[in-house]
Amino acid sequence: MRSSLPLGLAGSTAWERCGSEPRRTPCASDLERHLLMVARAVSSSLRATLTAVVLVMGYGCRNADPGAGAWEFNVDTVRSDTAGRVRQISWLRVVGQEGADGEPRAKPVILSFDCLPDQASNTIMTEQALRQGTAEVRVTVDRNPPLRVPGFAGTTPSGGQVVLTIPQDSLLAVLSGRQRAIVEYADGAGSSRTTAEFPLAGLGMYRDAFLAACAERGD
Repeated sequence: MRSSLPLGLAGSTAWERCGSEPRRTPCASDLERHLLMVARAVSSSLRATLTAVVLVMGYGCRNADPGAGAWEFNVDTVRSDTAGRVRQISWLRVVGQEGADGEPRAKPVILSFDCLPDQASNTIMTEQALRQGTAEVRVTVDRNPPLRVPGFAGTTPSGGQVVLTIPQDSLLAVLSGRQRAIVEYADGAGSSRTTAEFPLAGLGMYRDAFLAACAERGD
């Protein structure tokens, strides 16, 4: 039995309660291209990205407002094609901790909302290699019932990624105003079962600014 979803998600084909199968599966080739697009947009390896974020937070260069939590918001420009056009890109990220099922969550992992010139995405970025294919993902926000989210896993030169194939604004709405998200995921082979925990406090401070910047990215 399907139940209604909170925060304006009713009627969305992307979200369903746990125990129900997703009603649609995105085109794998589109998602494979997206994995490569995100990888190219990251200027260094995932390991370097994680290290840089942790160092910035450790040295106090992160946003000084205590209400911002652990979130990082960035807007930049890139030359996106052979014509040399400059386009805006933006991302909103938070670093969490993850571990294999039954093990301590001691490894860094990123939850990243990215707006590239031709794509808006929600991605879990991990150091572990993930087998390509449809991914099993379950998200539990605070003490709310868990939600099953369709996803696609793969590995790029910068690390493993799980693309959550739901509307970006819908996921941001679910996470905003909350404290913690527990994300359980497995790769395309149903292996590499992992549990990640992300702090959510402060997301609401950046949500509107990020979505506004995303709308200006220039498709």
